[in-house]
Amino acid sequence: MTKSSSSRMNNLSVWLDERTGIKKALRGVLNQPIRGGARWAYVFGSALLALLAIQALTGIFLALYYVPSADHAHVTVAYIQKVVPGGSLIRGLHYYGASAVVILVVCHFAQTFLFGAYKAKRELLWMFGGVLLLLILSFAFSGQLLPWDQQAYFSTRVGTSIAGEIPVFGYLQKRIMLGGADVTSITLTRFFMIHVFILPLALGFLVFLHVFLFRRAGWAGSFHHPQDGRVEPFYPKQSFMTAVFVLLVFASLLVLARLVPATLGPEATPGADVLARPPWYFLPLFEMLKYFPGKLALIPALVLPGLLSGGLFLLPFFDRRPERHPLKRRLATATLLVLLLGAGSLIWLAKHQDRANPEINAKLVRQENLARAFLKTDFHPQQIGPARVPNTVGATKVSSVSADPPQAFTKGCAVCHGDHGEGSDQGPVLVGITSKPNRSREDLLRLLNDPGPFKLKDPMPTSFPDLSADDKWKIVDWLGKLASQDTAQRR
Repeated sequence: MTKSSSSRMNNLSVWLDERTGIKKALRGVLNQPIRGGARWAYVFGSALLALLAIQALTGIFLALYYVPSADHAHVTVAYIQKVVPGGSLIRGLHYYGASAVVILVVCHFAQTFLFGAYKAKRELLWMFGGVLLLLILSFAFSGQLLPWDQQAYFSTRVGTSIAGEIPVFGYLQKRIMLGGADVTSITLTRFFMIHVFILPLALGFLVFLHVFLFRRAGWAGSFHHPQDGRVEPFYPKQSFMTAVFVLLVFASLLVLARLVPATLGPEATPGADVLARPPWYFLPLFEMLKYFPGKLALIPALVLPGLLSGGLFLLPFFDRRPERHPLKRRLATATLLVLLLGAGSLIWLAKHQDRANPEINAKLVRQENLARAFLKTDFHPQQIGPARVPNTVGATKVSSVSADPPQAFTKGCAVCHGDHGEGSDQGPVLVGITSKPNRSREDLLRLLNDPGPFKLKDPMPTSFPDLSADDKWKIVDWLGKLASQDTAQRR
């Protein structure tokens, strides 16, 4: 850089500082004293802020393509995942970032709790942090519906049904959340507005207040800092630790998003037979509901979360002793350990019970396989109207299909064979299948009952237990119509 350009940059810096005071603000952040010195235990709060910023940026990118309606939501998410350059990576960062935010906020709360950093005139700081935790969980709940696939749709139905069981205002609350009696396009629009506009505004305001109160209260420091009189500024040691931790978290998210793309299953079908499972951070509540049937479901759905939230919210007013050492606050430390171990045990138990039940495990595995198969298929642009744009696989062409496929075909077979039997990279073309040797309607019915003896080049599931005999006949009959139409088109 030449002397003249360096001078111009310096003049610009002075000009900006005179009008914004940015240098003074920056010095205030970097030089803020840390009682007891820098520690790795203090990285969670700053990392959480960085991760929330990443969620906001990736969310803005996703919103550029997303259409919040039942007709277009799923196809726009599929377009982001399969077509948009870098779209799969960005959605993966947002998808896994949601879990990382929950993990970091729990770590931040646990560290603050163990260090007794809610004491000494930090009551408001702790209480605003509790509200931020609830907002982050609200983000997770409202965001899970937006992909509008099978798992998102049925998980939201279960979640809103639990909310509707709350006495007095539960029914009204459920109607407001859904915009009616069931999950519809109105529900999707409401969840989108909450997730993209209302919650971000509330979160931004509370983050500002939380940071402001933190700056005013200062670093609480270690629980034994009175015996350790060291005081260090935030820069350089603590800022270095925070930067390293943030980079590690971001790199982990990048690796996950690249190697294990965010899940996206087939489009939501309201009448489908789907086992709904919530995200892992809601599994403790899901598991507890199994032990409190009927009206007792209010205990895990309302009573226990209410007591826990109220206890944490008012903790600074209950625990007013100046002692901060966790080993000298045995009841508080034991309570935290019980909560964390209890939540982890409930998550493990929910997963274990699903794996131990052959029927449930088979259905969940099938749903996961269908979701993976859907992600591997090529993107098919959505068409408005009864006719569909032709899709080609190999040398076979499908111009249009007048007969809609039966629901049984749409729920499962279409994932690999295409919406109208046009085929994909996961399954062969079915148009004209009954005109081929050894593929009569009777053969197809036997194949659906047991595909093993046919020794297919492209493997299929060994059986279809979810299909009734009537469903199988409807699929076979529809495939026969496809063959008739294909023959007519060639003529």
